[in-house]
Amino acid sequence: MIQPGNLTPMRAETEMRAAIDGFAARYAARRAAEGADKRPLLYAFRQLQQAAAEGDYRRMAEADRELHLAIVRLAGVDGLIEVWESAARVQERFRVESIRVCWPDLNVLFEAHRPIVDAVCVGDQVLAEDAARSHLDAVWYRLAELKGDASLPDDPLARACTYLDFHLQESIRLSFLAKYVARTSPGHLSRLFRQAHGMSYTDYLRELRMQKAARLLLGSSQPVGRIAGVVGYRDASRFAQHFRRRYGLSPRAYRQRFGKSGSGESCPPPTPVNR
Repeated sequence: MIQPGNLTPMRAETEMRAAIDGFAARYAARRAAEGADKRPLLYAFRQLQQAAAEGDYRRMAEADRELHLAIVRLAGVDGLIEVWESAARVQERFRVESIRVCWPDLNVLFEAHRPIVDAVCVGDQVLAEDAARSHLDAVWYRLAELKGDASLPDDPLARACTYLDFHLQESIRLSFLAKYVARTSPGHLSRLFRQAHGMSYTDYLRELRMQKAARLLLGSSQPVGRIAGVVGYRDASRFAQHFRRRYGLSPRAYRQRFGKSGSGESCPPPTPVNR
């Protein structure tokens, strides 16, 4: 969920969309697991891919809308289509006029939808909702950056932490974060992380990833390798190594011990990352 900054119309409207899309994705995944027809969703996904490959921005905007609407339809909740269309209509003035500037490479926008579609199709409710919310939060960040929206914090560290929250699946170097997000030097941003959080930038990012991975392991049925990818690890063995170092158990053992099908032991509360 979007945390920092002021409550501007752009931010409020995106939070509303994120809540609706997350709800729709959860119920769509549930119905997919029960055997509902996923072909309209997969067709919409292919249309999105084709629009991205052709570099057709107008068609991409239409295909993007149809993909999200296909998820809402698959959810099968009475009244949800009308609610979603009302929320989407409010955002049209942000999305359509900005898509070319925010996503010069449309394949990036296409790939951003893949985690949602994958999670819905395999019937994973937790992962589907998380992917849908994360996608809308990331869209908000791009639009807010483009328009200088007051919902973005002015403080360099707060801007960096906000960006990390929405881009954990990506490879994020300190040099990139400092130059393009925090707008300060890498050395200064590194000092800010140590002063505010008592840890290096690398350790802070890893802690965010470990905590999200722990939540997904307990709430999702997805394989460990897929969860590793969701939190930014291309190497599942490296992810397992870091997870064991953080929690004292392998990802699979953690899921077995603390998950719904495990022994029923209380899950250790995550160590909060100071904001």
